[in-house]
Amino acid sequence: MRKKKNIKDTRKWFRYHFFGSATLTVPKEDVAVEAPIANISLSGMGLYSPLPIGKGKKVKVEVSFLDKSGKVCEDLVEGKIDWQKKFRKIYLIGIIFNEELNTVGQPALLEHLVWLIDTFNWPQPYSDRRIATL
Repeated sequence: MRKKKNIKDTRKWFRYHFFGSATLTVPKEDVAVEAPIANISLSGMGLYSPLPIGKGKKVKVEVSFLDKSGKVCEDLVEGKIDWQKKFRKIYLIGIIFNEELNTVGQPALLEHLVWLIDTFNWPQPYSDRRIATL
């Protein structure tokens, strides 16, 4: 039996479980996919997609979620497919954002994420221990 190598997590941001939905569109292609969100960080997200999108493809993602008062909120992020893996009848997809979530581009999403972190005492977003600015 071979020993598995110790895998070091080099991610800079914590991932948070997130209840929401994403609509992915690929610019210049007739592609629109609805996918549940698996997790989210300040720099990317994981999705469960019914269709493959394609590693390296640029995407626009409309993120929909319920805020703390039950109101449906939406924000838009842009990024690219960093990885994709077929799992049974779905595709696990990792998206890396073009820039970190911020109050100018994604005000509702960032406000909700900050509320979740504070309410449930989740770890601050940066795993490299820099001072959180949220």
